Formats: sequence, structure tokens, C-alpha cells
Amino acid sequence: MNTENPGSVELFKLAPADIDHLYRRSGLTGNPLSSYSYHAEQAATSSPSELFKPLAESANFASIAKKLLAPDLKMEFKRGGAGSAEETYLALLSLGDNDVLAHFIGQDGNILLLFFDNEEAFLQWWSGIYASKAASTYQPVFPDVMSAEVLVCALHCIDIYRRAYMESMLDYRGGLDLAISTQNFVQLLKRALSSQDKRWLLPTMFEITPGLKEINIALKPEHIKKVQELGFLTGNENPLTLGERARLLGTEIITGWLGSIGCQATALINGQEKSLSRIFLTPTAFANHLFSFEIGAGGDTRFRHQASTMPELIQSMMKWIEALQKVIGGTSPVKPAKGETPAMKFCGQCGAELKLGKKFCTKCGIPL
Repeated sequence: MNTENPGSVELFKLAPADIDHLYRRSGLTGNPLSSYSYHAEQAATSSPSELFKPLAESANFASIAKKLLAPDLKMEFKRGGAGSAEETYLALLSLGDNDVLAHFIGQDGNILLLFFDNEEAFLQWWSGIYASKAASTYQPVFPDVMSAEVLVCALHCIDIYRRAYMESMLDYRGGLDLAISTQNFVQLLKRALSSQDKRWLLPTMFEITPGLKEINIALKPEHIKKVQELGFLTGNENPLTLGERARLLGTEIITGWLGSIGCQATALINGQEKSLSRIFLTPTAFANHLFSFEIGAGGDTRFRHQASTMPELIQSMMKWIEALQKVIGGTSPVKPAKGETPAMKFCGQCGAELKLGKKFCTKCGIPL
């Protein structure tokens, strides 16, 4: 956490059956973005667990219930690659405030909730776990918005360099064989994509970025030509030779790859859950490589790359969230003034709506 602007963080734990009581107490009916549905009979014939009490008494009960049961924006994160721990979790947002609810499922099956009272606090926490401090300067790799096929070929070049490096070690060879025919380049690429092996960078991107497997990849000679212009390949079609860019990034991945994070943001469009945007983050000791994917006017998938430090990454993610909110008709909510606490709108004990100026809940009588 950034100690200069830490924000407020609360941690809650719920048993799976507590979700029905959360529905009942909040009065929410839920929406298709939520991972949960309401079982009225079970809620009526059972009692919440002891884990439910801290959430029920929280001043942020209404905001947490809204994000968990009826979010306006859902971001699904997946982590994996390079031997890092694999995990899946959600970040849930509403258009009416700046709060962020991070949702995890614990090893015991219970629900873990981290509630942040602003987006920057969430991103400070998130980047502190999943990003690297990185170097202050990094030479641009992909200067423009490009077709996703170009990225596929470029990451494949990086993996081929890593493969050649490892093979030379196993064979006790000092030099690397960096030549490959176009036919072998394409065949090896197909094998890599079908392998689902997250020890390699290219398969990792597709395996951990939610929804990315759905995009259509159609490799053409123009894509290989583009990676040649970028310095990943040199030479004629037969054979191709890995270029300086593939060697530099290949060495960076070999020595400093910290695993990767994929994310898909979805929202309800005409009542249906639709993908708004996808990102793929590959942090190394040298840079946080952030790739964002968008659908072009012709239906093709295009990407943008940014190599950034941790503060730059946080700013980019802040802008990304703001852009997502605008897409679904929201605006950046006004943040409370420093020291100001947002007024409670619902009772933390019974879930009834509160009336302004009252010192007690008009339904259950609990002091407010």
C-alpha cells in the first residue's frame, strides 16, 4: 500500500450459505454478472454463520452487497506462467462510487472479500503483489496499435530463443542455433498453442487471459514481415533467423519473468454479459509489459503494448477502469473529501433503508 494515500481496506470471510442471507438482508435481486443466485427457502430455514456478523455490522455493507450480488462491472483476473502460483479472482465495481471489491475463494471453500474504498488503493495493493518495480526507461517494442497476429509471432520468437538457449545447455554447446525455416516456424507455433503449457510465454497468454481463445487468429505473410521490421526476425523466408529483439526479450524472459496476469472486463449490455476489454500483463525485473486487446472496426483483434514502471502501470490501469466505466454509461464518481465518511444508506443489522437524521434504525431499533 502507498503510505501517502493508503485508503481504507476491510477484510471479510463468508461461508457459501451466507450468500442467501446477504441477498435477504440487502433486498437485492442480483444480476447475471454475479457469481451467485438466491435460494429463498434455504435462507428462510437457516441462520447465517458467525462469519456473517462482521459484514452485517460494517458501514460498507450496502456497497459490498451491491458489488457482490449486482455489480455493474466485473473484472476476472487469472494468474499463471513461469511456475508462479495459479489463481483466479474477481474485482467488482459499481458505477455509483469508487469502491472496489476483490473476491476470492479460499482453499477451505469459504468466500474471501477485500473491500477497498477507492480504485487507487486497490491498484496499489494489486500491483504490489503482481507487478515489478521495473527500470525507469525501456526502449519501445511495439510502437503502434497492431494486429494480434503480430504479437503471436513476436512471443513465438521469444519462446524459440528460450528453446534454443535451453537446448544448447543440454547439448553442452556454447553457440545457439537461431535459424528456422518458415514451415518449422508455423508448425512449432501450432504445437505451442495446442500444448497449453504455461512454462512458455505464448501459450500462457492464451491460457490465462479470459476469453482470448475465442478470437480468430489467421497468420499471413504480412505478419511475419511485420515482426521482421520490428527486429524479431531477419533473413529471407528460408531460413529465418531470430533477430536482436528476440534475443534481448528472450534473455529478459529467461532471467526475469515473474509470471503473468490475464484479465477480462465484462458488463451487462442489453441484459447479456459482454466482454469490453482484455489485458495481459507480463512483469519482468526490467519492465511491466502490459498488452491491451480491442476489437477493430472489421472484427479483427488488435493490441497495444506498454512497458512501464509500477507507478506508470497503476496510472494506466486507472485510465483503463475509467474508460470501461464510460463505455457502460458511467462517470467518475465524486470522491468524498479527506476525512469525510460517506453516509450509511442501509442498516448493517437488518438491511432496512435508513432515514436521514435518525439515530436508530426504524425497523430493528439498533443504534446507528
